[in-house]
Amino acid sequence: MSHKAYLSLIVLSLLVAPALLSAQVARDRRSVPNTELYAGYSYVVKSYDQTNLNNFSGGMNGWDASLKVPVPFFGSWLGAKGEVSGTYRSDQPNFNPHSYFFLLGPQVSAHLGRSTVFLHGLVGSAHLNDQAIPNLKSNNTFAVAVGGGLDIGLSRNWAWRIQGDFYNTNYQSTDTNIRQIVNSNGRISTGPVLRF
Repeated sequence: MSHKAYLSLIVLSLLVAPALLSAQVARDRRSVPNTELYAGYSYVVKSYDQTNLNNFSGGMNGWDASLKVPVPFFGSWLGAKGEVSGTYRSDQPNFNPHSYFFLLGPQVSAHLGRSTVFLHGLVGSAHLNDQAIPNLKSNNTFAVAVGGGLDIGLSRNWAWRIQGDFYNTNYQSTDTNIRQIVNSNGRISTGPVLRF
């Protein structure tokens, strides 16, 4: 499936979900708190390539943290989410990328008892350290993350999150020997969620 088709499917889901969830709003307000604080481990499935000839594959370990607050007048199904994350790799000489993301956007949620299924679309900024890819036009770039996940309810105030995202950035190099920088990555993450 192409990236445009994938993004179109996510956007369509974000638009249709409110209508499907409206019947649950009154019941959900009593069962699960609407503000969420999350912090956990993340793994970037596909990482930055230095060149077409030196095809770097594998992943990067890191962390992910987010805060979601309810949007007034929309019930428990719509929230505003802010997210920061960092990923690192240092097992290859002269190639140790460290990347950071600062994102903000809407999250659509459906509560299933104590558990929650959610989709989000986030935009913001990404930063890559100088040592990762030589001759970058800029270490900072526009970033987009689209994904979703499941918060498995452990109690009214605690859950365990499993999340998957598709990231896209726009890093470019001024060096003509570097023909490709992979700007699309997948990420999975997991960790505890405090709901209050």
